[in-house]
Amino acid sequence: MGTEPGTTNSSGSGGSGSRGAKKRDSWHTAPGTNGTSGDGGRDEPPDSSDTAGLAGAGPKEPASNGNSATTKTTHPAATETAQILQSGKERNLVVALTGERRRETWSQKAEFLLAVIGFAVDLGNVWRFPYICYQNGGGAFLIPYCIMLLFGGLPLFYMELALGQFHRCGCLSIWKRICPALKGVGYAICLIDIYMGMYYNTIIGWAVYYLFASFSSELPWTKCGNPWNTENCSPVTGRVNATIVSTTTAVPTMTTTLMSSMTTNAASAGVTLVASALGNSTMATTHPNYYQHEQHLLSSTLPTMLSNLTTSTMATVAGVVSNGPALSSPAREFFERQVLEQYKSNGLDFMGPVKPSLALCVFGVFVLVYFSLWKGVRSAGKVVWVTALAPYVVLLILLARGVTLPGAAEGIRYYLTPQWDKLNNSRVWIDAASQIFFSLGPGFGTLLALSSYNKFNNNCYRDALLTSSINCLTSFLAGFVIFSVLGYMAQVQNKSIEEVGLEGPGLVFIVYPEAIAMMKGSVFWSIIFFLMLITLGLDSTFGGLEAMITALCDEYPRTIGRRRELFVLILLGLIYICALPTMTYGGVYLVNFLNVYGPGLAILFVVFVEAAGVFWFYGVENFSADIEQMLGKKPSLFWRICWKYISPTFLFCILIFSLLGYEEMLGEEYEYPEWSVAAGWALTLSSVLCIPTYVIYKFLKSPGNCEDRLRRTFKPEPLIPTAIPGQLYTGTAV
Repeated sequence: MGTEPGTTNSSGSGGSGSRGAKKRDSWHTAPGTNGTSGDGGRDEPPDSSDTAGLAGAGPKEPASNGNSATTKTTHPAATETAQILQSGKERNLVVALTGERRRETWSQKAEFLLAVIGFAVDLGNVWRFPYICYQNGGGAFLIPYCIMLLFGGLPLFYMELALGQFHRCGCLSIWKRICPALKGVGYAICLIDIYMGMYYNTIIGWAVYYLFASFSSELPWTKCGNPWNTENCSPVTGRVNATIVSTTTAVPTMTTTLMSSMTTNAASAGVTLVASALGNSTMATTHPNYYQHEQHLLSSTLPTMLSNLTTSTMATVAGVVSNGPALSSPAREFFERQVLEQYKSNGLDFMGPVKPSLALCVFGVFVLVYFSLWKGVRSAGKVVWVTALAPYVVLLILLARGVTLPGAAEGIRYYLTPQWDKLNNSRVWIDAASQIFFSLGPGFGTLLALSSYNKFNNNCYRDALLTSSINCLTSFLAGFVIFSVLGYMAQVQNKSIEEVGLEGPGLVFIVYPEAIAMMKGSVFWSIIFFLMLITLGLDSTFGGLEAMITALCDEYPRTIGRRRELFVLILLGLIYICALPTMTYGGVYLVNFLNVYGPGLAILFVVFVEAAGVFWFYGVENFSADIEQMLGKKPSLFWRICWKYISPTFLFCILIFSLLGYEEMLGEEYEYPEWSVAAGWALTLSSVLCIPTYVIYKFLKSPGNCEDRLRRTFKPEPLIPTAIPGQLYTGTAV
């Protein structure tokens, strides 16, 4: 109890707890001189029985029984690499004496916490949660949100942290000790992480583009008249006048009349308005009394009418009169026509060429990612001090500025006012479950990878409670930041908050920049806002890619693990090339497409299978015994019930409702062609099918009859001790 896996006790057992003692066979060593083992440097143990163990333990003296002779290694730089060769009943151990290679650990506990927080707190906390909250009942939404956190999200979050810390390996190698048949889950996760890297870094590239554009005397999306603006562009601060001006070509007399009505007395405006409205009609000449009556009516009521007339009403009137296109703000046109230039494409049917400036911004993102990941936790642990903490500094600064804006109180009231009747709507509970799942991020392999670099006795239970709570509180804080500004925008434009607010990229790339442009010191606020978006995104992309890198380095330690820097370079280069279509003029449609069909649907199925493998195949009791070894205390009944029943049900419900409503996830602004929908499902299946494919492969590869194959396919592999002090064989070099 409390003993790190990978150590051997005095009776020669290869682990404790539910695994039981494993007696050694006859062992003898054959030291090598070239740093490789006798099997020629293969990454997988040649034994078809698929032996495995746990790695990374502290040094202890190897034990032996009366029938075994274990050669103690006295060389101070003894390696932890070993290969098992099986021939008949005798097992021969070949040990290479090279430089010692232990698994890295975080240099400080804070680095791990910041890495987990940075991964969980991403762009969705800013652009997704506030919208979901006010759409689903405001303050009342917090009730289903917290319930889903407690019974669904947190148990899964805790599960992944505990799995990674106990087994000390990534999402591929870990299945040898849980359920070998489900190793396809690890390959599916790697594919999903690639799909995420293809579009998520592009979104960060948009923020980089905005950041560089902000370094000017005036933000380029403040006014119209730029080369990318259209004749329908209208600044939000002058939307009423601009709306009227936009109708001059269609109704010149009406425009002149309304403009003068804004600056002259009501009586004069009423006379002119009636005269222009009647035009060539004979009403004014044939019925002078009627004309005078209408003039008096307008003279007395027009001031009140104009003062109560909202911008949206004026725009509607002007649009009806002119039958012209709707007006658009400078911020919207900057994003759509300058940053993306999506008007040059025809959707997915013709996306156009790559935009060089955007490709350069995304390339800069990949460079930052590379130098953050190339050295593993040594480099990532230093970077997270900036990327994880900076967003909180900026959020607090923006909050302090936002609450001082006129209309901020109304925006916050709208955000928090509970609508209790919405709790009767099942959709609200599904949205709460989906939001908490995608916010915490279990199933992407990141939590497994990050916690695998922890010390064995680290209190992962406390870490799970702390980091998940910080993630949810950050989402709540971001709601105040967003809605204080939305309230300000609504007051300035004389609109309701529903008309102002958007979700997704439109919120952070159109609405918020639009509000920033109207503030004093707009350049400063713009710079820190987009720096916050960049750091939020970088943390999450670090985590996703680190999950895949850790998994492959652990699974193939000699071909990949020892060449991590080169492998990361090649991997990121290939992902960048694959991501180039997202940087075309129609790339925004592909970004949304990949978001839905890449990880959006597949990850739900993958995590459900992962949870089933751990809780049902491996067993909650075995998993609880593993945690007891690390923490010295067995998880309470609450956690065991959640793991066995509630969490899998939680995942299954999200999966079913997401499949039923996938069309809503695509949005309504663009209708995706039929061929793209078929391609999207093929993309989803490309990762999902990794799971059944590997089950079949493992079954066919295993020796013996059908019963033996089934047992070998689903039964966890035994822990095999090596001749290296304090080491269990894992099949990987750590």
